[in-house]
Amino acid sequence: MQELYDLAFARLDRVSVKRQEFAQCWAKYISVHPWDIDVRNVDACTLEILAVMREPAPVELALIFSEWLAALRASLDNAIYALAAAITGQNPPPQAERIQYPICSTPAEFKSQAKRLAMLPGHIVEALEKSQPYQSPWGPESNLTWWVNELARKDRHRALHVGLGRVDEHRIRVALPSGVTAKFDETVEPYSHIERELVVGRFTASRPLRPREITADLTGVAIAPEIQAWADFRLDGRRQSLQDRMIYTEIFTRNHLENMALMGGCVPPGGFKTFDPAEPEGGA
Repeated sequence: MQELYDLAFARLDRVSVKRQEFAQCWAKYISVHPWDIDVRNVDACTLEILAVMREPAPVELALIFSEWLAALRASLDNAIYALAAAITGQNPPPQAERIQYPICSTPAEFKSQAKRLAMLPGHIVEALEKSQPYQSPWGPESNLTWWVNELARKDRHRALHVGLGRVDEHRIRVALPSGVTAKFDETVEPYSHIERELVVGRFTASRPLRPREITADLTGVAIAPEIQAWADFRLDGRRQSLQDRMIYTEIFTRNHLENMALMGGCVPPGGFKTFDPAEPEGGA
């Protein structure tokens, strides 16, 4: 059944191509500078500096992300199918139409999903359960595999995921009139995604000011890509860039595929890269 595994890994290999295509599409989008700077009064002495989206991200960005998601989810389903074929020695394996890689938020959900895997021995089903999102100490929403399933499900059944900009680096310079001083509001958290507009700075001047009296320089602000539905994700409690999330997701997905290859007595193309199968606790 090595060929079935090879095909599952071949599908997974496509995701890095899609990630690079996504990056190229983003670079083309930002090359036309689709954001402007706006300065507005909150009151006579307090002003806000905003990054304002003038041109939305292209639909092509959402389509590429959709293809990236679909390839990830399908590679997991292809690998569990290959595992069932390897274990049973049959291609197609028994109940082939029911086979799907389980990605579950609760033990009860896994118990229900495991019924699709009746052709697999109990120890393999137990090994699959150990890797489920509800086993994550920070909850299923902190698990990247959970997000693959959630985002892919919404992409298939609802709508494409909206692409946004996110402030990744932040350094603002403000030129004030002579003799005027300003104190910046340190509670403003600018490292966030931009939905139409985002306050990236707020300050209070020593006298009343109008926006036209100051010059704001946001050349030190870097805007990176973001997916609206994934923008609030935290990994181990920390915010990650979309680029890092995509890379980590690919690595974690490969780890799942490698474990299924090991359980099926096969070797991934190029060998095991995410763990050493000789180790007693290679993972599940």
